[in-house]
Amino acid sequence: MNKFERVIGQMTYDMGRKRQVSKNRRERSYGTPVRSATKVNRPSMMRSASKSTTNTRQSRTQFAVIEGTESLKKFIGILLIAVGILLILTKCAGSFGGGSKKAEVDSKTPATIQVTSAYTEHIQDFEIGGDTLKRLMELSIQYKKDYAHTLAVWAVESYKETPLAEIEQSIKEKDTTNFLDEFGMYDNATDVYKQFIYDIKSFPIREKNVYTYENGWKDSRTYNGNRLHYGIDIMSKANESGQIKIRSMTDGTVENIGWNQTGGYRVGIRSESGAYFYYAHLHSYAKDLKQGDRVQAGEVIGLMGDSGYGEEGTTGQFPVHLHIGIAVKTPDNVEFWINPYSILQYLEQKS
Repeated sequence: MNKFERVIGQMTYDMGRKRQVSKNRRERSYGTPVRSATKVNRPSMMRSASKSTTNTRQSRTQFAVIEGTESLKKFIGILLIAVGILLILTKCAGSFGGGSKKAEVDSKTPATIQVTSAYTEHIQDFEIGGDTLKRLMELSIQYKKDYAHTLAVWAVESYKETPLAEIEQSIKEKDTTNFLDEFGMYDNATDVYKQFIYDIKSFPIREKNVYTYENGWKDSRTYNGNRLHYGIDIMSKANESGQIKIRSMTDGTVENIGWNQTGGYRVGIRSESGAYFYYAHLHSYAKDLKQGDRVQAGEVIGLMGDSGYGEEGTTGQFPVHLHIGIAVKTPDNVEFWINPYSILQYLEQKS
C-alpha cells in the first residue's frame, strides 16, 4: 500500500467513526420513550402515541435527508482532499525525478529537470559540509543508526531550520527509522543518499597541492545554450593537460566511456549501490579500460585534460580540469543530480 492509499484509508476510517458516533447520539435522542407510571385514558394514549410516532417518523425522515446531504458534502470534501493530496504527491515525485532517464547528460541541464520545490532543491544541493558529514557518521556509529537515514534526518530537519544541536539530540534519543513525517520526507531523502553514501571511498586525485576546487554547483554555463552546471570542477594548478592521474571514487562498473560533445573524453561508473559517477574532460583513459570493466576505488581511470565543447578531439576551450558529477535514481527511474562538493571535502579530509 502506497502513501496515498494509506492517507485515504485513514481519512475514510475517521469519517466512519464520526458517522457511528453521530448515529449513537441520534439513537439516544429518538429511542423508546420511558413509560409513565401515571394512568391515562387508553384511547387518548393511543392517539398520542400514534401522533408521536408520526412526528418521530417525520423527524427521522427529515433528519435522514439532512444526514444524506451532509454525507454527500463530506464525501465530496474527502474526494477533493484526496485529489489535492494526489496532485501534491505527483508534483513531489516529479520534482524528485529531476533528470534524464539516461545518465549521459554531462554538465548540461536535462530538459526534464525542473526543480519545483525548495525542499527538493535542498536535498539535491547536499550542502551538509565535510565536518558535518563526519560528525553524522560518528553519531550513526555511536548510536547504531543507519548512516543514510541519519543524513536524511539532518537534511529534513535542517530544511526546517532546526538547530544542529537539536538534530543531534533527536538522533541520540529517537528511533529514526520511525521518526517520519506524513509525506515520507525522511524516506525519500534516505532513498537518495543510500545510493552513494556507502560507496564513496577515495578522493579522485591522490597528489597534493596540484589542484584546487570550489563550490561551482549550479553556476551558469553558455555552451550549447544557457544552462546550469550540475557538478564540481577540480582545476589543475599548472593548467597542463595529461599530468594528473584521475582515480575512481568508488568500486563499480564502467557504464560509459568515449567522446561526448559537452564532456569530451569521459568515463561514467555505476557504483554498487546504484549511483552514477561521471568524470569528464579527460586527456586520455587508463590503458585498456573499456565499457563493462570492473574498477576499484582508487584505481586510475584516466588523466586530467581539457577536452570537450566540440567535435571529437576538441581541446583548449577552457582551462584544464576534471568535472565530477554524481547522479542517483528516483523511484520513477530517472536520474537526479547531487552536489558533490561536500562529498569531495569529506573524502579529501580522509585521504
